[in-house]
Amino acid sequence: MQKTFEHWRYLSLILALAFLPALPGHGQSQRQYDRDYVPEYDVSDTRTQDYLRDVIALSSTLGSAHAIRLLCNGRDDQYWRAYMQELLGVEAPYRSRLRTSMVDAFNDGFQSENRRRNRCDEGAVSAEKTYASTGQRLARGLAEANLPRSAREDTADQ
Repeated sequence: MQKTFEHWRYLSLILALAFLPALPGHGQSQRQYDRDYVPEYDVSDTRTQDYLRDVIALSSTLGSAHAIRLLCNGRDDQYWRAYMQELLGVEAPYRSRLRTSMVDAFNDGFQSENRRRNRCDEGAVSAEKTYASTGQRLARGLAEANLPRSAREDTADQ
C-alpha cells in the first residue's frame, strides 16, 4: 500500500511538471524570449486612431532626425536611434503590426531625409532642431492623452 501511494505521488509530480509553461532554455536570454514572444492578440488593436497616428509620426520624426545626426556627426552617433529603441520598448515591445509600422515609419523618415540632404550645413542643423521640437510636441501629446496626470508629473520631474 505504501509503494502505491509513492507511485501516485511521483506520477502526480511528473504530470504537474509536464503542464508547466515553457520557460526560456539555457543559452536563450530572457530578453531574447521577450522579443520573440508573440501575444495571442495584437495590442495595437486596442489603441485609438489618434494614438496610432501620433506614435507613427513620432517614429518617422525620429528617423528623419537620425539621418541628419549621422550626416553631421558620423555613424557612431546613435542619439535618435536610441530614443527610437526606447519608444519601441515602451510602446511595442513584442512583434506586432504596431511595432512593424513604427519601424517602417522610422526607416522611411530616415531614407527620405537621406535623399533630401547630402551634406551637413546650417539647413541640416536647423532641420534637426525642428525635428527635435516636433518630436517633443508629439511625445508630450501622447503622454497627455494616454498617461494619468500623476505619471506625467513624475516623469517631468526626472
